[in-house]
Amino acid sequence: MRSVETEPPPPHPSPKHRRRSGLFIGAFILLQFLVPLTYLTREDAADDRFTWRTFSRPGEPMCETSASLETFDGRREELALQKLIHQDWVDYVGRNRRVVVEAFLKKQCEAEGVLEVELTNHCEDDSRIREYRLRCGGERAHETTRTAAR
Repeated sequence: MRSVETEPPPPHPSPKHRRRSGLFIGAFILLQFLVPLTYLTREDAADDRFTWRTFSRPGEPMCETSASLETFDGRREELALQKLIHQDWVDYVGRNRRVVVEAFLKKQCEAEGVLEVELTNHCEDDSRIREYRLRCGGERAHETTRTAAR
């Protein structure tokens, strides 16, 4: 059995090793602060899936989502979202997640003979109506926000 009193202390790390360890720890801590900040610079400010706000905010406003498309012959068809995409994606569309809305509109534009696709969210929070339209063949969805009269 070894005694603490008789065993020599371990050698001190070299200054080079101490500096490397300090730089590694400092870089790791800095990374822990910088990674969450990248969510603030995103294009879709409503997308806070990976932030602490998801645990502290009240429930999302209930939104009723409808979609329709217009064909080249002037016909307008209503789309059943639940039949086209998974329920989780329907929920994301209802929360106005920009990336999901644009992906949905672009996918619908790939169908033959489609001129324009429209997606509308009617939300209960402050009676806002948010509409997204994509004219097929265009580059980006056009968003129109209206406030409904009470």
